[in-house]
Amino acid sequence: MDDGDISNTCDATSKEQLFIPIGLVADLSSARSRDEILQSFSKWVSVAIKADRCSIALPDGDDLVVKALNGDQAIPQGTAVPIKGSVLGRVFENQKAEVVRDLASQPFMDCRKLADAGMKCLIDVPLLAGNRCFGTLAAALRQDKDDLSKETAILTALAQCIATQLLVIEQMDHLVAMARTDALTGAGNRHHLYEESNVAWTNWKDHGTPFAFISIDMDYFKQINDTYGHDVGDQVLCAFVQRIRARSRANDRLFRMGGEEFGLLITGISMALAKQSAERLCDAVGDTPFAVSNIELMITASFGVTEVITSDCSFEDVLKRADLALYDAKASGRDQVVSLSKEELAA
Repeated sequence: MDDGDISNTCDATSKEQLFIPIGLVADLSSARSRDEILQSFSKWVSVAIKADRCSIALPDGDDLVVKALNGDQAIPQGTAVPIKGSVLGRVFENQKAEVVRDLASQPFMDCRKLADAGMKCLIDVPLLAGNRCFGTLAAALRQDKDDLSKETAILTALAQCIATQLLVIEQMDHLVAMARTDALTGAGNRHHLYEESNVAWTNWKDHGTPFAFISIDMDYFKQINDTYGHDVGDQVLCAFVQRIRARSRANDRLFRMGGEEFGLLITGISMALAKQSAERLCDAVGDTPFAVSNIELMITASFGVTEVITSDCSFEDVLKRADLALYDAKASGRDQVVSLSKEELAA
């Protein structure tokens, strides 16, 4: 390959003032999601350097996936471009901008696809924020130019803006996850339950989508703390959550209500199936010892199951009824499931 075909580009126009289109600022102000932010950047980058195609690709495993696109559909949005064997991948791995000329002569798959669409040259820059590379920003042109240093400098500046936006989004997502998650076990907390229960309640009222709630309490958990210490107790709680999740459906939501008490919100199934789920979980907890800190502990749990019914005024009614069923399970011997369905309530 001719060294002149692909060149690392420095900011030759670093002393010039680079102007951000006011339309980009307006679009970013109204954007409500990561996808909208990326799409705004791809649109206005094309305008800023008069590119025929602009795309933003983010990593996903061994690929870079085109998440935003403006202009020619040579490599459509959603396409996974292998990191190995592509210019996009090399820019991502090396974290250095590249200008590719005479795309038709290049061996890389992304270059060939762009050349087939009539593109002559490509400018690709990494999305860098500190030491993090979030992906690449690429602009393709149908007409080559002798000097692309200004365009590369503009792309580099905007790529840094994009990377900063992605870093902020990532940090905000992390904060939201922390606010919804029990720090010890990773189960949802009461705040997350409040959010999810509002959704379930709204779907029930507006669309008739059924839901059930299972209150769960580990039996004699205080004895574990008293005998082996709170460190072992904490490990048991984490292992308990892992076992419940492993036996639950992917869209069931598990919450830690406090101490050794948990709740499972199940949507879209009948009361009979919810009770079957609770019985399966009860067996899964009690049938196999929990191995923590070189100790094997036989643990059981009690389960109270109920469903939403037409006389309920709020989710709190469902929660209280599940707790009543749980108290019955514990009062009548523990390690069992007690349900309160609308038929059982009417009896």
